[in-house]
Amino acid sequence: MDMNRDCGCESARARMGILIDRELTELECGDVRAHCESCESCQAEIVVLEKLTDRFRAACAEPAPDSLRMSILDSLKNQNGIVDA
Repeated sequence: MDMNRDCGCESARARMGILIDRELTELECGDVRAHCESCESCQAEIVVLEKLTDRFRAACAEPAPDSLRMSILDSLKNQNGIVDA
């Protein structure tokens, strides 16, 4: 890594979530990952963030039970004064 391009802890931490969401350019990803490889604190933080994100995505992949979906829809209808005919 070119030390003149080290993005630093503050910049790396600000972009970790964006990196994990795959919204950074290749160059930006490289900068953040390179910094994390050389910084134990940032490396630990990105590992935790990646694990949490993976688990969250896995949990969200399962559809909600029909009874929960219907309960939420009914609640929204009641809040908005919508009554089924």
